[in-house]
Amino acid sequence: MKLASIEIIQDIQPHSNADTLSIASVAGYKAIVKNGSFQKGDKCVFIQPDTTLPNLPWATFYKSKSNRVRAIRLRNVWSMGLVESLLNVGLSGDFDEGQEVSELLGIQKYEPPIPQDLSAKGNLPFGIFKTDESRYQSIDVPYGEIVDISLKLDGSSASYAYKNGEFAICSRSLEIKPDCENNYTRIAAKYDIKVKLSKFCQENKANLCIRGELTGCNIQNFKVNPMAGTPLDFYVFSVLNLDTLRYEGKESPFYFTKVAAELNLKSVPILEENAVLTPALIKKYDEELEKIDGKYLEGVVIKGKDFSFKAINKFYDSLK
Repeated sequence: MKLASIEIIQDIQPHSNADTLSIASVAGYKAIVKNGSFQKGDKCVFIQPDTTLPNLPWATFYKSKSNRVRAIRLRNVWSMGLVESLLNVGLSGDFDEGQEVSELLGIQKYEPPIPQDLSAKGNLPFGIFKTDESRYQSIDVPYGEIVDISLKLDGSSASYAYKNGEFAICSRSLEIKPDCENNYTRIAAKYDIKVKLSKFCQENKANLCIRGELTGCNIQNFKVNPMAGTPLDFYVFSVLNLDTLRYEGKESPFYFTKVAAELNLKSVPILEENAVLTPALIKKYDEELEKIDGKYLEGVVIKGKDFSFKAINKFYDSLK
């Protein structure tokens, strides 16, 4: 997943409510820029949402507003990501379109603060990788496919894995010591996940990793997070096949809702099932809905036969 890359300005349109601003279309996003700073066809640096900026002079203005690049609303128009000139960020030389430059610029993926000692055992085992769905703006969206729309919950990613007789408890980026006391091990004990997952995998001759969100217990304690004040719980959102290192899709017998039901675990809510994927469907959850059942909506994950991606709600992102 790109964090900052060299891109081409695909289009420039005037801002409907500000004479000094324009809307640049770049890398599938729309970002607000100053009039005259870019023209269609210009090469630029595009910095993705959900990143953090370095402590450098060019980033000072942005960091004075927020340390995290996120959706903002300027004069009632949404802006996602940052568009900068190569010269302003200190890049010189010949760069190719699409070239990743986050390391050169000191731009990193935003990682929410972890509120407790994880008692880490080591890096993720079994070839498991960090959970992080691509945003729809960054992919070639397969319109016309049949999809499920699942609610994205704002918490901490947790994974429970079984492979060839071994069981592991994981945070988003580390394996956790099974005998320590923290939210990851509490959930494992509460739902007896080791016994249930091991039995299920042995019976089905499979090696699987159930991945989900730890919620409640003041995790991600933002005022707009409807889950923050609830009791600690766990919601499955995907199943990773540890033999292929691919996620199990809608038509698989190991689809996340099916495995969660078999293990008597909760799964993230399905808002729409077997829907036709259209631009209007994405726009609905991206920027038209602010709340569902009176609760703020972080976003959704759109799951198909062999793909998944996320749409982050602009209202929620701007209020975090």
